[in-house]
Order: sequence, then structure tokens, then C-alpha cells
Amino acid sequence: MHPTPQKIRPTRRLIVWAALALCTASALAQVAFPARPVRLIVPTPAGGPSDAAARALAKGMGATLGQEVVVDNRPGGNTGIGAAAVLNAVADGHTLFFALASNAGLPHLSKASPYKSLAEFTPIAAIGGNTQCLVVPAGLAVRTLAEFAAHAKASPRPLLRGSNNVSEDMVAGQVTSALGFALDRVPYKGAPQLLPDLLEGRIQAAVLPVGASVPHVRAGKLVMLGCSMSERIAALPTVPTLAEAGVAVPPLITAHFVLGPPRLPADIVERLASAARQAAQTPEFRQEMERLMIVGNARSPAETRELMQQAEAQYVQFVRETGASID
Repeated sequence: MHPTPQKIRPTRRLIVWAALALCTASALAQVAFPARPVRLIVPTPAGGPSDAAARALAKGMGATLGQEVVVDNRPGGNTGIGAAAVLNAVADGHTLFFALASNAGLPHLSKASPYKSLAEFTPIAAIGGNTQCLVVPAGLAVRTLAEFAAHAKASPRPLLRGSNNVSEDMVAGQVTSALGFALDRVPYKGAPQLLPDLLEGRIQAAVLPVGASVPHVRAGKLVMLGCSMSERIAALPTVPTLAEAGVAVPPLITAHFVLGPPRLPADIVERLASAARQAAQTPEFRQEMERLMIVGNARSPAETRELMQQAEAQYVQFVRETGASID
């Protein structure tokens, strides 16, 4: 008779070794990100306030991640070109989107939007956004929003308004609807391209981020008629809110969102969110935000998702009430 074969059972030592191997493999998988520089796609041209905010955040995030975070400007398509590049990227954390709050409105204002809702992206972090203010050339000889409305109504043809994103269109729409006049929209890729025409009077108005327009206001070249804020900007105490100027609508929700492609893994989201949070706490970043007049603390992924939903709801309501479109 042959002896009955015995089942070979792993020893305790083998079990420990296997467990250690699994832990080591898991740890190596985690430290593998980022394996190369991270691209932060900005849907506006270089030189504007959103670009400056993105570069300040990217510098701080890179210091924490141990890999450079490279700003990649992809303007055009009302910010849709940059959005599409991230939407179609591999979900490995190496391609991110520095979205504006206006990106929440794009699919509701344009059929050409590459996404149907900003919720398609993975929320990572949010920082403060650009306060939008209505400005006109000093040569237009108006000093208040009421004077500008009267001037526009008396004009034999609609005045021209420059625009480079849908948040500006929404604020302009709120103003014109409330005060009963029209402005013809002239599209631009960004504020740096728009400003020369505004300063020379080739266009007669624009809604711009306060950080982009205030140097020209202080130089006496532009007049700021009102800002979409609940209270006046401390550094500009003589500039009224739009509500004070006669536009009784809620202030525009503003923010910059750091977003990933759909289905970005949770561990990568947390690593990136932590890097963004630490970057936003540095003195260098805070100093740059003060220069740009951008207010707001860094938000967690959950808080970012909630703010995205609030911004989108505001645009949905605006389109429903006005029928606005940029197509």
C-alpha cells in the first residue's frame, strides 16, 4: 500500500512572507504616482488671472508631489477645447483640468460643449474664483451703470461687448435683462486678447475678472460700473455691487476647480487634493491670490463637488429664465 498523500499546508512563516509581499506591492503602487510630470490644462490663454492662479497652484502642488506640475494652456471653443482634452485623457492623475466655474454653464449655453454636465469630471479641489465686473472705456464718458444703460438705449445700433467665457455672458445677460437694453457679443479667446480692443474703444463694454481690469481702472483707462458680489470689494470701495447699481440678482458663483478625468481612482484623488490643499496654504500662493484679488480657501473633493452642483444650478436657472445661448 502506498501512504496516503498529505496536504501540504503553508507554514506561519510563509503566510507572514506573503502578507509582507502584498503590503510592499501595495506601497509601491501608491508611491508610483506621480510617475512623471503632471499636466494641468488651463482653458484660457496665458497671461490672464486664471492662468496666473493655475501657475501659482501648480508650483505648490509640484513641491508636494515631487514631480513638476506643468501648466498647459488650451484656449478656444469657449473653454471646451481644454475640457475635451481632459475628458478624454487616461484616468491616471497625470492630466488635470483647471476649470472655471463658468465651465458648469457651458453645456447649458452651447450645443458644442464636449460634455453634458461638469459632474462628468472627477472633483479634486477648488480655490477662489474671479469676481466679474462690468467695465467700459473711459472715453465712453459714462460713470455709472444707469448712464451706460441710457447711452446704450440711445445708440442707433447695439454697442459691442467683448466676451471670453460664459460667466461673463451670464453677468452681462443679468445686467441687460434687468435694465432693458442690448449688447452685441464679440467672442475672444481670453482677456489678454480682449483688452486692447476695449482700451482703444473698438468694443464698448466687457465683463472681466477684477484682477484683469483693475490696473487699467487705476490708470484711468477703464471705468468699473459694478461687480457681481454680495458686498463691495475692500480694495475698491467706490465701485458698487451690481445689486446696488440696480441689478437685483444673486451674485455669480465663482471658483476655480481642479478636476480629473472621469473615474479617477480615489487614492490618486486624495493625493492630489492633499497637494492642492498644502499649496494653497503657502505664503507665496496667498500673496499671488491677493494680487489677483481672488478670495477663497481650498476645498475638499466633497466640497468641490457641492460647489460645482451649485454653480451648474445657477446657470440652468439663468438659461431657463432667459433662453440665453452663445451658439
